[in-house]
Amino acid sequence: MRLLYTHREKIIKSISQYEKEFENTDFLPREIQKEILKSTNSILKSLHANLKKIEDRLGVILKEHAAMEKNFKLITSIPGIGKQTALYLMIVTKNFTAFKEARQVACYAGVAPFPYQSGSSINGRTKVNNLADKKLKSLLNMCALSANKYDIELKEYFQRKVGEGKNKMLVLNNIRNKLLARVFAVINRQEPYVNLRKYAA
Repeated sequence: MRLLYTHREKIIKSISQYEKEFENTDFLPREIQKEILKSTNSILKSLHANLKKIEDRLGVILKEHAAMEKNFKLITSIPGIGKQTALYLMIVTKNFTAFKEARQVACYAGVAPFPYQSGSSINGRTKVNNLADKKLKSLLNMCALSANKYDIELKEYFQRKVGEGKNKMLVLNNIRNKLLARVFAVINRQEPYVNLRKYAA
């Protein structure tokens, strides 16, 4: 799955690069512009076709492994966690066998700050691991932004903490960690996420 996922990322990056070609043709002579756009469209068509094949193959792999398919469905039951984040989490955690708790994954992703130590002092600003998985951190950031927009509980949490004077990025990072905690909760319970706020009086 990791190889397929990595290949998918390369295809998406290529698609993004070729789509930018459309922004740089206005200054070219009409005939050259026409030829470049024709070539670019052909390449993009091929890239999108290959992207679909990769994603279909990833879907087949999930269906062939019941435990992986179930975990995928459990993770994506959490508001804010999309399919690609779920897949990548399963890849980096080896379907949740390589990490025991959310805190470990948070450290791996570089979203769990730890005290900055200088000599005998442990006070001061916090920092994150420079060896963090930047891909996972980026995915978790997008998830946090989505959850902050659509999840009532996390949206209220964000607004409350910012209203108390907390740094917005710090609060957003807390939401990343809350999402990871939810991921491990549904995996450990083997039950989908339930938004209890819906049932609150």
